[in-house]
Order: sequence, then C-alpha cells, then structure tokens
Amino acid sequence: MQHDGQIEAAYNPTTKTYDYDDGWKYIKPIVEEYDIRIANLEVTHPGKPYKGYPQFAAPDELPEAAVNAGFNVILTANNHSCDGRAKGVIRTLDVLDELGVKHTGTFRSQAERDTNYPLMIEQNGMKVALLNYTYGTNGLKVAKPLIVNYIDSVIIKKDIARAKELNADYIICNMHWGTEYKPLPNRYQKTYEQVCYRAGADMVIGGHPHVVQPIEKKKIKGEDKLTVWSLGNFVSNMQIRYTRGGVMVGAKIKKKGNKVKLDDIDYHLVYVLKRKEGKVKQYYILPEFNYNAYRNGFISPAETKKMNEFFADSRKLYGKENKGIVKESLVKDNPMIAERFKHHLSWHYSIWAPENGLSMMKNDILGHYFHRSVDIKGKHHILSGYYNDAKIAKGQMNFLRDCGVVHPKLVKVTPEGITPIE
Repeated sequence: MQHDGQIEAAYNPTTKTYDYDDGWKYIKPIVEEYDIRIANLEVTHPGKPYKGYPQFAAPDELPEAAVNAGFNVILTANNHSCDGRAKGVIRTLDVLDELGVKHTGTFRSQAERDTNYPLMIEQNGMKVALLNYTYGTNGLKVAKPLIVNYIDSVIIKKDIARAKELNADYIICNMHWGTEYKPLPNRYQKTYEQVCYRAGADMVIGGHPHVVQPIEKKKIKGEDKLTVWSLGNFVSNMQIRYTRGGVMVGAKIKKKGNKVKLDDIDYHLVYVLKRKEGKVKQYYILPEFNYNAYRNGFISPAETKKMNEFFADSRKLYGKENKGIVKESLVKDNPMIAERFKHHLSWHYSIWAPENGLSMMKNDILGHYFHRSVDIKGKHHILSGYYNDAKIAKGQMNFLRDCGVVHPKLVKVTPEGITPIE
C-alpha cells in the first residue's frame, strides 16, 4: 500500500523523484530464491497528484521498486482497483507493461481478458495458472470495456475450467477478501475457498484484512492444498498493533509424471520500520534478524519492542491456528542471506556503474547483477555485488567491463556513503 506518509517520505528533493528500492533490499534475497514471485499492488497509478487513503494514487516508482526487488507477477484486482477511476485502471496497466512485468486481475477490455486470462506461466516444465479476484471496489465502478475481476462463483468456475483447457498443471487463486483487522477467516472466505477447490484450484492465497491470518496445508479429495487466509501488510503506514507487518509465504511444487504435487511450505514474517536515511525516509520491510548487532541503533528500543510484539503475536496465532506442516524460515538459518544483511548494515565492496548502469540494470540477461541505491545526500547509484574482498570485487569489475559496462569503478559502501577505491 502507499499512504500519504509513505509518499512524503519517499520523495527525494535532490533528484525530485521517489525512492523505494533501499526499503526493499532486506527482502530481495529471499524473494530471489523463488521462481514465481507474486505481489498484490493495492494502489493505482493515474499520475500526479499523488495521494494516499482513501483513494490511492501512487508514484510510478513503487511498482518499479517491486520489480527491482525481484517480483515478477503483480496482482491488480483489489478493493482499490478503481481508486483512479478509468484513467487509474488503464494507466496502472500501462505502467506495469512498461516495466515488462506480468500482471493480472484488471483488464482494458473483454478481448484483453480473453487473450491473457488466466495468466499462464511456464516454469521448470510446468504450466501454472494464476487467477485474481476481489470482493469489491469500495463502491466505485469503471465503465465498459474496462474489467475488474470480482469474486463470483460462476466466473471462478468458468476461469478454472479455462485454465484446465490450457493444460495448466497447477492453478492458484489469489483472493482479495475478508474482514479487516480480524485474525480469523470469516464465512465468506470459507465459502469461496471451497468454491475454488471444488472447481479444481490447487492453492488459494488471500489478502485484504491488513493482519495475518492462518496458513493451512490440507488434503481435499486426497490432494494437498494450501490456503493462506491473509498475508497482512507487506508495507504500509498502518500503526495499529497487529497491522505493523505481514508474511511472505513460499511453496515448492514438483512435477512427478503427469501430476504436480505440493511440497515444502515456509514463511518469513516481516515488520515495517520507518527510518530516516539522509534525504529519504525509508519504509524498510524487515524479516526477523539481529540488525543492531551489525549497525548499532539501526532499530530503536521502542521500535524493537513493537517489532518483537508483532512477531510474537503472529507466532501465537500461527501456533494455535495453522494446519499441516508449515515451517517458519529465519534469516539467521540461511548463511548466504544473513551475510547479505550484514553487508547492508555495515560495509561491503561493490562495483559502481556510473555511465550505462541503468540500461544494464534493465538488461534481460545481466540485470540481476545490479541493484539501485540512494546515498544520504540523495544521489542515485547503480551498483553490482556485495564483497568482503577487494580482489574478488575487482574480478567482478573486469567481468562487467567485458559485458559492456562503461568505466566501472570499485567502491566501498557504508551506511554513511559510497567511496571510490583507487
């Protein structure tokens, strides 16, 4: 989401743009561990003027940051889909198309929906169908030919049947539903979960209540299914006790013969931390980690208390209500990700691409080598890699030069700034 406070915080007076990338850097290495990475975009992009609640009009840089963080599928059907009216629906799709990211849930026309829905993703020899629906749009409607996918049993059954016609190996329904601020699913959610499963869905993932709700791995007619009733708030400006964060859920599916089966399920709880970093106030999305051990005072005592409270509340709910084998993942148990966190909090060597870095970042083949950051003076930098050893970093610099990076430079990156190394 993108409330007024987030928009004001992200504004960079040096560049006169909006900076979000650094706020997402702690979840990026987690996201990148998966093949299909899905996020719900609960704003519209009708253009300026930007504003938050109750009708969201967010800067274009927000979904760009999501893509830079690794998300490769964006969901657009939610109760704020019509906030920008027709212009908002259309321009939001234009922005996502310009980014080159797959998306589903809203459409410019019936013809576009017929062509692109369900969203079919082929990955590792499997065809995964993604569907997306919302319970409503806060009483706002858009005129034809625009389409917002609403939750409707007849339409859901028809769409799942279409996914099967397209030879989908696995079908995921992404549902925007539920009662805000309630920790347990309501009757409406339970009814439509069963509609999805009876029609042939394999997974049902929900959002909207702004708090996490239980995760359930269950058997239906002998087959494993996964329901996440609500993912909570991935990033927002909400400050009520249970709204200060959310959950990232990962699932592995494997094809055995002609059947795709659900395997391991894990999750990372995440907390939203507001922190001023020079010209920009970042809204950091933080999995649990001992941040202050590597950067003293990164999280204040008051924020630490709130963060621990959110994690404890969520674990208490999950301990009581989760079903099946669903494992919590912790950064400290993944050495490679933990090392990345330490680099962000203390220092590391990196390669600065001062000239054609932005174009390289958007390169389909080489883009994953680069990331964008803003220093405390508000200046943008395109960087590549996180290294403890300058010699290894120089080797990467030579590789990037061979790949076409113009005048790459070795730099040392700290929270205080970026310094060239001669």
